[in-house]
Amino acid sequence: MRALIKKIVIAALVLEARLVLARTKPKVIAVTGSVGKTSAKDLLYTVVSSTFSAKKNEKSLNSEFGVPLTILGLKTAWSSPMGWLLNLGFGIWRLGFPGEKYKFLVLELGADKPGDIKTLSSWVRPKLGVITGIGSEVPVHVEFFRDIEALVSEKSELLRALPEDGTAIVNRDDARAWEMREATRARVISYGFASDANIRGDNLHTSYDDPLDSARGKKPKGINLRVDYAGKSVPVRLCGVLGKGHAYAALAAFAVGANLGINVVTISDALGRHKFTPGRLRILPGKNGSTIIDDTYNSSPSAVKLALETLHELELTVSPMADSQPQPRKVAVLGDMLELGEYSEGEHRKVGTWIRGVADVLVCVGEKAKWIGESAIEDGFDKGSVHEFGNSQEAGKFLSSFVLSGDMVLLKASQSVRLERATEQLLEDPTKASELLVRQEKEWRRKM
Repeated sequence: MRALIKKIVIAALVLEARLVLARTKPKVIAVTGSVGKTSAKDLLYTVVSSTFSAKKNEKSLNSEFGVPLTILGLKTAWSSPMGWLLNLGFGIWRLGFPGEKYKFLVLELGADKPGDIKTLSSWVRPKLGVITGIGSEVPVHVEFFRDIEALVSEKSELLRALPEDGTAIVNRDDARAWEMREATRARVISYGFASDANIRGDNLHTSYDDPLDSARGKKPKGINLRVDYAGKSVPVRLCGVLGKGHAYAALAAFAVGANLGINVVTISDALGRHKFTPGRLRILPGKNGSTIIDDTYNSSPSAVKLALETLHELELTVSPMADSQPQPRKVAVLGDMLELGEYSEGEHRKVGTWIRGVADVLVCVGEKAKWIGESAIEDGFDKGSVHEFGNSQEAGKFLSSFVLSGDMVLLKASQSVRLERATEQLLEDPTKASELLVRQEKEWRRKM
């Protein structure tokens, strides 16, 4: 009965959303992939809205529920039956009063099960489709698909849905994503760091603050890169975040902006002003003079690899007084990666082989994350530097007294691990948790 009610509610919301789209007629820009799609959606919205009126789905409202709610301008009712009835009522009201008109609708499309992208694409009818990346590792959500190829095929449905006069913007550096271009009749624009990418990134590096004093050392403040396009070279600065994943998201946004005819300087300025969503390789001030790299929104093998590569590339400020004070460390706090199905143990153990030479300390959170610790030790990582905890609260309590000045702490896990609970205990000012961390809404806080 519950499943039937859910189907009825979805069908009603979709019908209302389709009617609103038919009346308002925005040009739809849709984004999908297995890594970086929310960051790309947010960045390209920032670029598009710098010049045109635009709307996007907030946070990750990218599902069969989230997409129609976005179009109707409604919020999720969580588990409240009355709330969903009110949503349906407001949806009917939207048919007569659709609200603010906008030229572009930027939608992130998620695939939790077979048919999701195909169904969503069939009625939102995107004119422009963006593929972020699939990754060389096992993608998230794969447990709900026959195999990895089936998941890739489902993501390709976005490109199949594009009209012949549409545009597909595809990550040139991601082998699985690049192969997906064969699925579309639309014009293809590539982006990436490859020499033959249409929108090409180069000279990617981390920027640092100047040291305020010798005890705290220099702190990372963001990433810089250069974008080459149509004979022009434009600098881009992304503030408050780290990682090549954000650079790819910026390149995708740049490609969208360029395709829409936005001036490249305007695009660069918009990217530099962008305020990044919590939980995605955000740089936060931590306790005892440490630096937090907060990547707690979600996790997958490919995303963990990118995060660890980011940690590896960061520069620690080593004190010249090495004998009189502890040296700063790189701490990797990794929790369970979920929705991997039969690949779960193997992928967690693979992550363990990426730790040696990257982190000085490994903290494992959750039952599955123990495989990461076991594998790291087998690979030669110091057993005494591995710490295991059953939940995020325990890990946070340990870390809050463990971290020292100059330490850089990366935190990453799947959503249900709720690793932001550990991050909150690590914050220099925990009272700012509601503005700095993911899942701080009252509905999530009730699940503490």
